[in-house]
Amino acid sequence: MTPDAPWLLIDQGNTAIKWRMSDVSGLRPESGVVESVEALRAELAVFDWGAVGLSSVGSDETRSALTEVLSAISAAPIFTASSERACLGLRNSYAEPERMGVDRWLAMLAARDALEGAFCVIDAGTAVTVDIVSADGQHEGGYILPGPELMRRALMSDTGRIRAEEGVAPDLAPGQSTTDCVNAGVWRAACAGVQSVMADHPEHRVIVTGGGAAGLLTLGVTADFRPDLVLQGLWVWLSKALDDQSA
Repeated sequence: MTPDAPWLLIDQGNTAIKWRMSDVSGLRPESGVVESVEALRAELAVFDWGAVGLSSVGSDETRSALTEVLSAISAAPIFTASSERACLGLRNSYAEPERMGVDRWLAMLAARDALEGAFCVIDAGTAVTVDIVSADGQHEGGYILPGPELMRRALMSDTGRIRAEEGVAPDLAPGQSTTDCVNAGVWRAACAGVQSVMADHPEHRVIVTGGGAAGLLTLGVTADFRPDLVLQGLWVWLSKALDDQSA
């Protein structure tokens, strides 16, 4: 790997794959979001990179399919992130650290790298995760609750008469149709969940990321919006991994 070769960062989530180019200075503008490995291959065809940082919460099969495609495009080494007991001053509270979703761990790494003091990270995706970290870097625990779309699908699949359309804008006002009632209910539940945690930790700075972050912010959750928090954490982690390799 040449010293000036860019790095490819990939965040493989439950429903989408995010990618972004980076280098020793940080994240670069080139980026994308795709829904399949095949689409990722097409978007990356015009790029070269010297190393890959991979974060994946997908199944072993989907992760293997992704690494096979990356290896077919480039011989650059692939560094796969995992949750650890400790890294760069952040300490995991899990007895089995590897069982924590790596996206949560990387988001906390990014926040720890960027901020001073205690903080709370909210990642609003398919699930909404809330993680609390003390000023000295100790993960104090967290919460996982279903995201609004997951709640909507649960109501649709487990009830006989509730039918709600997709794509309705986030709203907390009482609904006057079944679709609006479901929409208001799932968003109120999500907002109430995160706000109750925030109320218990008023001294913590709150950071929000993920596809549902805009909805939470629109509905009154007060937080610092960082859309690329997981990729930023992956960059922090990969920087350390490359430094350790060259030491």
